[in-house]
Amino acid sequence: MLNKFTSETANNSSEKMEDLPLLTGSAVAVMVVNGQPIYIQIDGDNAPITAGNFVDLVERDFYDGISFHRVVREPNPFVVQAGDPNSLDPNFPPEQLGSGGFIDPATGEERIIPLEIKPEGATEPIYSQTFQQAGITVPPLLQNTQGTIAMARTNDPDSASSQFYINLSDSDFLDGSYAVFGEVVQGFEVVDQIQQGDRIEDAEIVGGIIPGRESDLIGDVGLLNVFINTINLTHLPLEFLVTRDFDADNTVTLTPELAQQAPSGVFVGGGNDSVIGSVGSDVVNGNQGNDTITGDAGDDYIFGDQDNDLIDSGDGNDIVNGNQGNDTISGGAGNDFLRGGKDNDLIDAGAGNDYLIGDLGIDTLTGGTGADTFMFRVDESVGVQDVNLADRILDFNAGEGDRIAIIGEISISELSFNLVGQNTQILGNNGDFLGVVENVAPDAVQNSVFVVSANDLGLTIG
Repeated sequence: MLNKFTSETANNSSEKMEDLPLLTGSAVAVMVVNGQPIYIQIDGDNAPITAGNFVDLVERDFYDGISFHRVVREPNPFVVQAGDPNSLDPNFPPEQLGSGGFIDPATGEERIIPLEIKPEGATEPIYSQTFQQAGITVPPLLQNTQGTIAMARTNDPDSASSQFYINLSDSDFLDGSYAVFGEVVQGFEVVDQIQQGDRIEDAEIVGGIIPGRESDLIGDVGLLNVFINTINLTHLPLEFLVTRDFDADNTVTLTPELAQQAPSGVFVGGGNDSVIGSVGSDVVNGNQGNDTITGDAGDDYIFGDQDNDLIDSGDGNDIVNGNQGNDTISGGAGNDFLRGGKDNDLIDAGAGNDYLIGDLGIDTLTGGTGADTFMFRVDESVGVQDVNLADRILDFNAGEGDRIAIIGEISISELSFNLVGQNTQILGNNGDFLGVVENVAPDAVQNSVFVVSANDLGLTIG
């Protein structure tokens, strides 16, 4: 998880330092270079400050577009190095690259992190000293072997900022002097082909718990990170699979091997297509047509796109967005995030602690078993004076932990909860209908309502 490092944490540092991002645990980053992914396992357990700094910069999109300004292969393979933001300036002299670092917008100053290296057998890293300076004779736990990633710096031990290097071969003479914080676990062949001037097209965190990601809507930090990591992976500029007969009615059966070949998923074209997912984590875009999409197991991301789609995401913690058309969405087992999109949608979340939002149109929401969160949008309700045009919840059960989130700039005191027949109608302060909860009394509904900002991170999912 991402915490903060203070000067008290640096047990061997004599200088006072600003709070720095801190990662405890592991994370996975993907860098896309020359259209190919490089997967990097980041070790926050053994290099929490160095790893936390790198993760924070990736989350800020700092590395997007930055070039590898130093590539050394002669007389022997050595390193590829990147991270100087000056490389984004087309007028900056290439021969002068290598001195720039990350300027923190909060302070207006360059962020500097201490040298951090953990000796083998130690419980904590040492800071601000090389092993030679500290008189340490055992090797570091994280060593400069082929494929590892470490921070570049000047002769000052505490001078690293944003520049990093990846080892093209074993370089044990660097051990104890430079902070290694991870390794390439997939895509080293891409690293091995990097040329000077090649750019990082995109970099995203796609694995791990990053508590800097916070949501009032999704309080489960682990689940929030599963969703955000899935979205980040699918947004990388990587290959996707397009059906051969683009406008035909295609039948596609996915396998884990196909999913690995096309990390950005399958794009099935304009016909009325049928897609059957694999037991892994699949990404499917239905595009046009009345598509039938089954996710099967795994944490899937399914985008219905246009027309009237039938989507069953299956088991796993899935993300589904029906988008346009009158869609029928089933969540199956797992903790799912299900969006209707435009038009009139039927959403049945199934088992698990699910999140359901109808978005635009007249939507019907069924949570199934588990503690579900139903969402009504204030902006969708503006001008809705006919209760028959409002979204409806069919199976609200406060005893199971169900909740209702009102999305937008409104306070609970501005809401009204009116019993009409056996149903509770939720109205805004202007008398517009936000939604209807069937067969539940107003008190039970009101006690389960909370307000969430439209800018909440959780609402970016799907």
